[in-house]
Amino acid sequence: MRPLIPCLTLALLGCAPPPVIGGDDETSGSGPDASDGVAATSADGTGTGGGDLDPAQLDRSMDEGECGYPGPGPNGYGTEVGQRLANNTGQPLSTCDGDPVQLADFMCPRQDGKHNRVILVNIGAGWCLPCQAETLEFPDLYDEYHEQGLEIVQVLFQDWVASAPTGGFCSDWASGNWSAGGGQGVALDFPVIMDQVFDWGSIYLQDPAAATPINMLIDANGNIRWKLQAQQAPIEVLRAQIELIIEDPYAPPT
Repeated sequence: MRPLIPCLTLALLGCAPPPVIGGDDETSGSGPDASDGVAATSADGTGTGGGDLDPAQLDRSMDEGECGYPGPGPNGYGTEVGQRLANNTGQPLSTCDGDPVQLADFMCPRQDGKHNRVILVNIGAGWCLPCQAETLEFPDLYDEYHEQGLEIVQVLFQDWVASAPTGGFCSDWASGNWSAGGGQGVALDFPVIMDQVFDWGSIYLQDPAAATPINMLIDANGNIRWKLQAQQAPIEVLRAQIELIIEDPYAPPT
């Protein structure tokens, strides 16, 4: 992919080069579209991955969204592996069309009647070259695992020139029209949403220049099972972690 912003500009806009994999920025845990089929699964949706969830193992104890939301769990809500991702109550996120979005929306059944077993929450910006590079890889990941329970939710907090994202920028990004940034994208079938006031995103990005992008894998009970920041997410690492959570979408990391 042709870089969207000259390298000289990166010093001003802040997208730091990705550090070496395995450095201090990497932390790993162990851990709504229609689809016609799922992988083989046991009757209760546990054990072999890809089936629907077992209601007895789901935490929807918070009265948030249309379907409830996981409570804080033993380690509370937070930003680190082992904690739970809080809903964005009072912190506006919106679709490219301006409709409000809650993270709790992704805890509801999908159009195929099944639930998400694992959600990749990606926080990025138009100016960020690692964000652009990994976004080009996400469609293959989505196609590979969506029927098994993967959802990808991409949250954009700035546009090509580090301004607040507009609906036009968001729509262009999601449709693959990256010409305003000088490159070529791909059409995205997964949800792309905006954090226009950078309220929710600031919880995870105290220093956007140094920490963008952020990728978190969230299980069906809101547990942060894996997290990586300040570098492009290696696709094979993502695959391995996604498969672990598909197999065990309820338990916190050990």
